[in-house]
Amino acid sequence: MRPSLKTCLPAILLTSLSAIAQTTPEPTTPPAQPFRDTHYGVSFQIPAAWNLSRKDSDLSTYGLDARTAPRNTQLRAVADIAFNPFPYSTFSGALFYFSVTPHAKEADCTQQALVKAPRTASTAQIGGIAFTHGYDEHGVVCTESRDEIYTAHRNSACYRFDLVINTFCGGDAGGGARDITPRELEAIHKRMQSILDSVHFDQK
Repeated sequence: MRPSLKTCLPAILLTSLSAIAQTTPEPTTPPAQPFRDTHYGVSFQIPAAWNLSRKDSDLSTYGLDARTAPRNTQLRAVADIAFNPFPYSTFSGALFYFSVTPHAKEADCTQQALVKAPRTASTAQIGGIAFTHGYDEHGVVCTESRDEIYTAHRNSACYRFDLVINTFCGGDAGGGARDITPRELEAIHKRMQSILDSVHFDQK
């Protein structure tokens, strides 16, 4: 039996609105801005349309997003996207974290990069430094948070970056929003990867 026009309309409307959203020029405020941590010798570039703060409660809840970070970890910077590039999906936010655990052991630093099966641990070069690359995700009904974790032991401390994508569950409870697609998740991850690619470490 063919679906009625009434049944098809919501899907057609969401597809059309999504196409319109993807062709709408992206915002340019807040403007792009640099971040520099003189104490730990780390700098990177925040793109336009992202907010930046050195205080967790301004934009985020670090303890909920970075679940493997120990309690003595110091949040040094957090940036979050200031708009929704996929407003008709279940996307709810993207955050880029830089944090440091002082006086950390190398083994404990590596352990912070928890690996969520079936993913496996790997290494990645960030600013010319080798980082352990791990992954974590969690949610109750669906996957609500995905965290790409990067850690490196440097100057007796554990340097850590978290690239977090948050979503909510679709269906009836989601107000008709469609599930975010793998392609959209990858597009958002690439935005955060561009920040990671800009990381620079002072020589110490």
